[in-house]
Amino acid sequence: MATVTYHAPLGDSEVVSLMGLRFFDGEPRELDDAEHPGLLAKLATNPHFAVEGAVLSVLDATDPPPIGLRAVHRGFGRYAIVRGDEDAEIRDGLNKAEAHAFNALSEAEKRAFVG
Repeated sequence: MATVTYHAPLGDSEVVSLMGLRFFDGEPRELDDAEHPGLLAKLATNPHFAVEGAVLSVLDATDPPPIGLRAVHRGFGRYAIVRGDEDAEIRDGLNKAEAHAFNALSEAEKRAFVG
């Protein structure tokens, strides 16, 4: 288990939502390392989050090859999940935080997210 604490920037929102999870300023939240490895890896590099006790894994030869899912900016604050090139749109309607969190996921988590 990892403990994640959000530290809101001065004058910014005291609540942030990522991948369907809400984080409140200064309140620790426990996340399962196995259930949220991509999100934990992304939050560990974010200056507004403190992550403690996470076991961050690295892709190895036993992981399936990437299938090319990623979130891209479509303009006007809209992001979409695409496969391969930008013409193969899978899902749209993401905001910037959701897009960044999606891109931090492992390939297996990305496949599970889009179904």
